[in-house]
Amino acid sequence: MTLSFFFDESGHSGDLVKSGVAYDFLDQPFFVLVALGIEDEAPLVQQIEAMRLRHKIPTGELKSKSLQSQSAFVAELLSEVLDAGLPLFIEAVDKRYFICMNLVNHQLLPPVMGFPEGPQLHFLKNVAVDFLYDEVSEHVLNRFVEACLSPSDHSLMSLFGSLMLFSAGESTMPQNQDIRDGVHRMVMEAATEYGEMRKADPTAYLRFLPSPDLNRYGKQVWMLPNLSSFTNIYARINLFRRRKLAGVRLVHDQQLEVEEILREAKRTAESIKDSGFETFTPTADYMFHEQASLEFAASHESVGIQAADVIAGTVMRFFRDMQRNPEKIHPDVDRSMRELRKRSDEITAFGLNQVVPRRHML
Repeated sequence: MTLSFFFDESGHSGDLVKSGVAYDFLDQPFFVLVALGIEDEAPLVQQIEAMRLRHKIPTGELKSKSLQSQSAFVAELLSEVLDAGLPLFIEAVDKRYFICMNLVNHQLLPPVMGFPEGPQLHFLKNVAVDFLYDEVSEHVLNRFVEACLSPSDHSLMSLFGSLMLFSAGESTMPQNQDIRDGVHRMVMEAATEYGEMRKADPTAYLRFLPSPDLNRYGKQVWMLPNLSSFTNIYARINLFRRRKLAGVRLVHDQQLEVEEILREAKRTAESIKDSGFETFTPTADYMFHEQASLEFAASHESVGIQAADVIAGTVMRFFRDMQRNPEKIHPDVDRSMRELRKRSDEITAFGLNQVVPRRHML
């Protein structure tokens, strides 16, 4: 029987240059993507129907937004999925953290600098991102967004200048001063490298900025959290399946604006093994020797997509409330989420991957 992974998301998935006021992301600070693996949807349909009766949920399509007051139901659904041993892959992304990741990956420690991939660079990046998340000014983030929207030598140099001024100051937390000094050295080295590169290449600034994608209207979009989340889950499934993906289906909820972007991202991920580019991803495997198929379906046609949607919404609201109002979290949801964290396994890639500051991890 064919194994299908059903994808759905929660939290606005648009590009992160639309950051809202003070980078609150229009009150949706987290993005969550879920992939639920199912061979036969019939048992899940039966289980959900029994749960509907117990919790008095009316018939019709299950939508996370309409179940926000049904904490016991959504918590039970997550618990049932875990107890059934269904393959479950979740990416929970703090959007501000994601922007800081891009800042580190493209300005402070960009590939063009030639740093070797490995545990040391991975650790260094994580430390720098955590620091920026806590201390970077909105002014720096504004310059970064402006450089993405209007890439040029001027906008990149303006960004470097803002980073230099910021990192040359004193840390708000004394224990972070050494990290701040290290970030300052990274900025100086990257700016110096760019200064040399632009002498020979007038478009060298593009190598220090994230590349935009084009949606179906031909409009440029930057830093899509659903794009990186999708490819990382695909690579996690590849690790989980030990590179045996022949016959596996990826079924994503309809995403008309970005469907071709996701298809291209899948092709790019699959081509990494032939590019000679080395990646350090201990909880995912980007060496694709076989390929899964990708299709898009309407959620009302698939209980798998509906279940993924409910779980995604539950996880998104849990992380949002954990950061802003922990008392609001229902005890059943808290128990289910902690059980999810307990069962998550970095060796097999099963479960929850948290793209959040270390101090905010579950």
